Amino acid sequence: MVATAAPVTIESTSVVKPTHGVVSYATATGTKFEQESFKITNKIANGTNVGDNVEEGPALFRPYTVKNLTLANRIIVAPMCMYSSKDGFMNDFHLAHLGSFAIGGAGLVIAEATAVEPRGRISPADTGIWSDDHIPAIKRVVDLVHAQGSKMGIQLGHAGRKASVKAPYNTESFPASEYWLDDVVGPTAGMRWDDKHEIPRELTIDEIPEVVKAFADGAIRANKAGMDTVEIHGAHGYLIHQFLSPATNHRTDRYGGSLENRARLMLEVIKAVRANFPAEKPVFLRLSASDCIEHLDTPSWTIEQTVEVSKWAYEAGVDVIHVSSAGNVAEQKVSYSPGYQVHFAEAVKKGVEGLGVIAVGSITNGKQSDEIVAKGQADLVAAARSWLKNPAFALQAARDLGVKPKYASQYFAAQYV
Repeated sequence: MVATAAPVTIESTSVVKPTHGVVSYATATGTKFEQESFKITNKIANGTNVGDNVEEGPALFRPYTVKNLTLANRIIVAPMCMYSSKDGFMNDFHLAHLGSFAIGGAGLVIAEATAVEPRGRISPADTGIWSDDHIPAIKRVVDLVHAQGSKMGIQLGHAGRKASVKAPYNTESFPASEYWLDDVVGPTAGMRWDDKHEIPRELTIDEIPEVVKAFADGAIRANKAGMDTVEIHGAHGYLIHQFLSPATNHRTDRYGGSLENRARLMLEVIKAVRANFPAEKPVFLRLSASDCIEHLDTPSWTIEQTVEVSKWAYEAGVDVIHVSSAGNVAEQKVSYSPGYQVHFAEAVKKGVEGLGVIAVGSITNGKQSDEIVAKGQADLVAAARSWLKNPAFALQAARDLGVKPKYASQYFAAQYV
């Protein structure tokens, strides 16, 4: 006879809504059984090298430790916007999407750019972490990832002048009232990304501490959800990148002008996040190494500046930097090819002793990934599209390299194919 558990009735009416859009919620009432949270826990992380060649084998499948975080391998799932949320909440899609990568052997899964305040979303379909009400759904994903033996982080972001745009699909789910066209902010008024984006107003000197606090509060919530790390999003033309680059920051106050001033917001955010995230857990930072507009006769963000601010970021409390490029100016020119951004990661690796470095950008197979780590160009590699193409990218990388990987307990038969 199967025993049944007494159902638990759960109610929630405290959801914090954005200041735009629908302003009332019906009471959410449901029945949850304890058994619904039951998980098979993998005692050895999926993607671990369980062969006889761990120490002498491929560098890609050697563990990596930073502070209290130890990854079973050097392969990371880079943050990818999925535009599948309502009011910032993660849902069943995110559970399946992010959970699949942990089943597929990822050393670290980093959740998509998650807005620290409602107006910081790229679109109304972005995930958010501006409310305590977001924590349970995020924790549900974290718990699944941890059950696979993988580690998990979340990218804390603010879109700045690139906010309040339509998602690339399912736009009919978001009426005009869900956008905040009159509250798009950036370092400099009037400078929009392109004619499909809103014209931003200047983020005032009094509002900047509020944004910094929002990042700090996001870090607190990420920890409550069980995250192993947080990644501050300072890349791809979003708010922090907008402040860093002279192409988009024309301010004349203490947040504009010199490199030190343009980096001030980034450093304030780093220090606030570091102070509000457990000291034993690492903090990551993502930066674009270049605006990729060297063909234009205008000041811009460059790899030399990236190396310099990476030193400051390390001193301020960042443990690992995730080196990407571009995204800040619509007229950018990017030459895409396998590993096209690795040289940027290598420059930071050589320029900042002690700082962990992630290489990213058209990482497509195990041999390429292992070469990057083995040559010392980066400590870790991150991929995005390759994970979408194959949610078992790490397990395939192991096979590429002749490594015997640990499969999820439920998927043990896959190793015999």
